[in-house]
Amino acid sequence: MTMEIKARDLLAAGWLEGHRLGSALRRARELDATGLDRALIFAQLEQEFPKQIPLILPHASSAPLAEAVESETDEETANVASARQRMKELLHTPVIQRGVLMPDTCPAGGGYATIPVGGAIAVENAIIPGAHSADICCSMFATFFDDNHPIEELMNHLQKVTHFGAGGRPRGNQFTSSVLDEPVWDNPFLSGLRSRAQDFLGTQGDGNHFAYVGRIQFTDTQRASIDAAGYTELAESIVRRGGKFNVLVTHHGSRGIGADLYKRGQKAARAWCNEFAQDIPDAAVWLPADSPQGVAYWEALQYISRWTRANHAVIHEAFLGRIGQRSLVQIGNEHNFVWKRGNTFLHGKGATPAWRDEQGRPLLGLIPLNMAREILLVIGADNSDYLSFCPHGAGRNLSRTAMLRPYKDAEGDIDPSRVKEVLSSVTEGLDVRWFNGAPDLSESPLGYKDATKVKAQIARFGLATVVGEIQPQGCIMAGEAPEPHWQRARREKRAAHKSERREGLTETQL
Repeated sequence: MTMEIKARDLLAAGWLEGHRLGSALRRARELDATGLDRALIFAQLEQEFPKQIPLILPHASSAPLAEAVESETDEETANVASARQRMKELLHTPVIQRGVLMPDTCPAGGGYATIPVGGAIAVENAIIPGAHSADICCSMFATFFDDNHPIEELMNHLQKVTHFGAGGRPRGNQFTSSVLDEPVWDNPFLSGLRSRAQDFLGTQGDGNHFAYVGRIQFTDTQRASIDAAGYTELAESIVRRGGKFNVLVTHHGSRGIGADLYKRGQKAARAWCNEFAQDIPDAAVWLPADSPQGVAYWEALQYISRWTRANHAVIHEAFLGRIGQRSLVQIGNEHNFVWKRGNTFLHGKGATPAWRDEQGRPLLGLIPLNMAREILLVIGADNSDYLSFCPHGAGRNLSRTAMLRPYKDAEGDIDPSRVKEVLSSVTEGLDVRWFNGAPDLSESPLGYKDATKVKAQIARFGLATVVGEIQPQGCIMAGEAPEPHWQRARREKRAAHKSERREGLTETQL
């Protein structure tokens, strides 16, 4: 009686360790069950599961990089140079065909080959989780409604319905949506995450995410451009309402459920590259799009897109319900995501799609600049020189830490009175609120690039056409959570020790 084929038999015959060994073993046993001679089994197995697969290596030179960004000051030049360096490292990845940098480009932190903010890449038959980042589907969503409410009233209602900060909504204050009941939870990348989808629904997180109320007055020329582009509903509404609207705009991503999906995708991509590729940095590992894992990950990404749009929608719906209004028009777009055009997978880390949709219409996009500036409504130019993207915002010239440094004292603390004074000067006349209590100066207009320059570069490089400007009235951001008393006591104790050491050193020197 022939003994069952075991893994050690395949290893002895020259197959290598790895997840392919399990697949090869299962196939060997299937063939064995047919009564086939072992030598013939191994010959057939060699055809289906070759023992030696050439490892995929990084390209010696980087793929082409196009830059739709200009720099004038030393600070701007250093910022672009840093983003360019990270992008060129990434472009050695063999599945990447091209890359671009947008006007809002800036380094995103992380290490070697980390895609910068304002970066986008064209990828052949592969999905790179690191290139859409953990904040999957970070996106914009706008609701146009009647211009007949004072801003303070609108902001009061908005503060009641939105939710910023870490974690999800508290029990008893959760939202619901049909998106939670979609039959997706057997997808290996989404399995066990339904409760996360529920908990985070109706939340906006922190960082640069916001809820912004503005007003817009369309001109006849803008209305004509919108109508000509194929957006009849918006054009007709502009005529009916005399071109004037209030607008609620929210900016956030897929929250905890998206972060969990990213971790799973990154782990799977790392494992695949460990077996089939060599010297691929973590930021560039990929899943083949036509592999079973790649297909499952793509389907999970599509669900996350639907979940995130629902996440925006439930906040907008609750807001409209409180003010007794209805939506006249709603539009939105992702800017951290993966899109498929033909056989190419376009990855953007802070890049707004500016190509044509399936109906042939140039895409409408929303580009925020900062809380005190207009949000641009743009029609994409489908400029293939820059992968048909436009920027997602204003970006930064300095990291948050570097930007805050001049406002800190010797102990590393920021004077609250100074923060209040500075914020008042840059947001004068606006209803600006911080959900968690304390302002975050790094999310004020001071933290971002010159909005006027970014806006000019959109036109300069032919990325999109501005067809409307939503003027700011009020904005809610997460802000800084109050410091716990124990943390404050510990910090003050450390500061006192530092002071004592400095005084002791001075006395010794004397």
